[in-house]
Amino acid sequence: MVGFVVQVAIIAIWAAMLVIHTRRLLRLANIELKNRTARPIRPQLHRVWWWLGREEYWRAVQVDVLRGMQMTFMMFLLVWGIYA
Repeated sequence: MVGFVVQVAIIAIWAAMLVIHTRRLLRLANIELKNRTARPIRPQLHRVWWWLGREEYWRAVQVDVLRGMQMTFMMFLLVWGIYA
């Protein structure tokens, strides 16, 4: 049971980071999901692709990925300590 809870917590951490950075990428590219039919999709995808190549976007992603790895490792050690 504890293992299942830890797995769900780790999945929630990584899913939250994925959602946060996807929203950030769409905000940087000025894409509105509500009014998608107003503009053609190709220029919007081009702006997303452009931001994916920028260091400004990846700097924050790198920090959060390292934080997620740290949390994953800490939870692994916590469970290992409980069962060892």
